Amino acid sequence: MVMISFRYREQIHPCSVMFCSYSVWSKGVEKISEKVEKSKVEKREDPDSFLSLAHSHSTFKALGLKSLEDRNPRQVACTLAGLTVLREVLERMAATAEVCDANAQLIVSGDLRALQPFFQIYGRRQVFSGPIVTLKVFEDNVLVREFLEEKGNGRVLVVDGGGSMRCAILGGNPAQQAQNNGWAGIVVNGCIRDVDEINGCDIGVRALGSHPMKANKKGTGEKHVPITVAGTRICDDEWLYADTDGILVSRMELSV
Repeated sequence: MVMISFRYREQIHPCSVMFCSYSVWSKGVEKISEKVEKSKVEKREDPDSFLSLAHSHSTFKALGLKSLEDRNPRQVACTLAGLTVLREVLERMAATAEVCDANAQLIVSGDLRALQPFFQIYGRRQVFSGPIVTLKVFEDNVLVREFLEEKGNGRVLVVDGGGSMRCAILGGNPAQQAQNNGWAGIVVNGCIRDVDEINGCDIGVRALGSHPMKANKKGTGEKHVPITVAGTRICDDEWLYADTDGILVSRMELSV
């Protein structure tokens, strides 16, 4: 959690922003601080110009704000202005193409790998990253639910579902739990369902596709084991970076 204050007419308006895995990037936080310092509200146009955004529910959802209730409209406008800046910075920080261009040696050594481009994009976060937790299952989602009921702490759950296209191993309820528990994202080598619900969740989701049939409930599978997804071997505690260009896996956390 990062606390940022915006000044408007000699009043300080604090707002808290959850960055998930971004919050542990010390260099990234420095960049954010510099950007915010240069873009404080008193140096921008009057916050009244942002009030129209304050009445857009979709805008608030996109910025991670749940409600306008009990909020001063000017405080809301200041928060929107700052969060817009922060969102732009965060998305630039996580660009997978830039990561590849800047880390050619890691690609050659195999320390940085790109998953084959089989995945569809779901969820409100198109850009996400974090330390990896691995899970191997087949047409069974009991362990998926168990993981997402835990605190995510900005991690990414990577589920090797064997590439099955016969049922869904992630649905809307577990995705909502993942959002509430602070998971940064979920990558599924298999199918999901409840697509509209998942697309409403503030979390990044990648999957091969969607399927209306539910998975089995036997509870079989393996946690924290090496898996192979989209031609790439993935292990616990490696790092995953995803955006609209693709998905990268790194043996170490990268500074971007």
